[in-house]
Amino acid sequence: MRDDSQEHVDPLGMARGVADRVLANASTFVDEVVASEGFSESLARGMQGVVTVTSALRRRVNAVGDFAAEWLNIPTRRQLIDLARRLNHLELAVDDVDAKAAEVLRLLAEEADDG
Repeated sequence: MRDDSQEHVDPLGMARGVADRVLANASTFVDEVVASEGFSESLARGMQGVVTVTSALRRRVNAVGDFAAEWLNIPTRRQLIDLARRLNHLELAVDDVDAKAAEVLRLLAEEADDG
């Protein structure tokens, strides 16, 4: 016969309690580590290293792309950007000339109407 007067032990409840305490302690530990000055300094050094490596890699990839474009006799990205900039300036200059010509024609028409 079972004795119902005794309290039954819940092994899963105990495991959950242990897991909750471990998680709380780990969370506190991680918070302290992340808030430390040493961590931020090492993270900054690591990020500086990543930036250094990626910028060097980017320069090399751009150099290879420029070499390939030159070898294939096609314009490079830089040349296309320069061309677009020059075309934009030309478009603005043509718009200015067009506006001035329209003004001259308007003044000539007014003079012809008066005279």
